[in-house]
Amino acid sequence: MDSKKLKSIEKCPIVDSIIEIRFETSIDSNAVFGVIYGQILDMYKGKVQNLPESQLPPAVRESNPALRYKPLYKIEGDKTIIQIGPNVICLGAKIPYKGWDEFSSIFKKIINKLLRVQIITRVTRLGIRYVDFFPGDIKNNITMKLVMNEKYTPIGEFIRSTIIDEGFYNVIQFYNNVNYNNVKTKEITVGSLIDIDTSKEYSDSYFLEHLEDELNIGHDKNKKLFVATLEPDFLESLNPQYYD
Repeated sequence: MDSKKLKSIEKCPIVDSIIEIRFETSIDSNAVFGVIYGQILDMYKGKVQNLPESQLPPAVRESNPALRYKPLYKIEGDKTIIQIGPNVICLGAKIPYKGWDEFSSIFKKIINKLLRVQIITRVTRLGIRYVDFFPGDIKNNITMKLVMNEKYTPIGEFIRSTIIDEGFYNVIQFYNNVNYNNVKTKEITVGSLIDIDTSKEYSDSYFLEHLEDELNIGHDKNKKLFVATLEPDFLESLNPQYYD
C-alpha cells in the first residue's frame, strides 16, 4: 500500500471540494469584485448572487476575524462555483467531482487571468478542503479511534485532530450519524463524514512564483491523509485506482 499512490476512487465519496486563496491587493477593496468579475466573465456568465456577509458594513467585517475572509458574492459556472470577497477567492467543484486535474486547471486559469491585470500582489494563504460522505457508520473502518472505559457506546462521534506535514497545516474531522442531503435527488442519507482542510500560509511571493507546485503539493498532502484515515481493506472495497 505504501508504495502505491492513489489516483482516484471508483466509488467516489467526495461531496464537497474547495480551493481557497487569501490575498493582498493593490486596489481599493470596494473595486476588487468588479475587476475580478470583468476578467472571468467568459467563464462565469451566471447571475451574481449576494451572500449574507455583503450586507454588513466593511468596518464590521474587517474588525471581526470570523468575517474578514468571508466571500461576498457567488457565481455559478458550468463545472465550478466561484465565491469572491475583497481578499479571498473560493472555488468549489460541482458534484460529481471530475478529478483534480480538471478542478485545479480551472483555478489556475482564473489566477493567471488576475495576475495579468496585477490585482493580486501577494497570496497569504492557500486552503484545499475535501469533504467525503459514506453511507452508514464507518467508525470501525477508519484509523481514528475514540476509546472509552466502562464500555460506553456513543450514538454519535466527532473526532478532530491537527497534523502538520512539511509546512502544511491539516485539520481532519470525522463525524458519524450525520444526515447528508443530496441536492440533486433530494434524498437524505444517514452516514459518516471525513472532512480534511489543508492549508499553508505565506509571508512573501512564494505561492505566486510556485503556483502549480504548491497546489499539487497541498492536494497530495490532503489525499495522503485521507488514505491514512481509512483502514486498508475498506479503502480497497471502494475500488481505488493507483498510479503506475
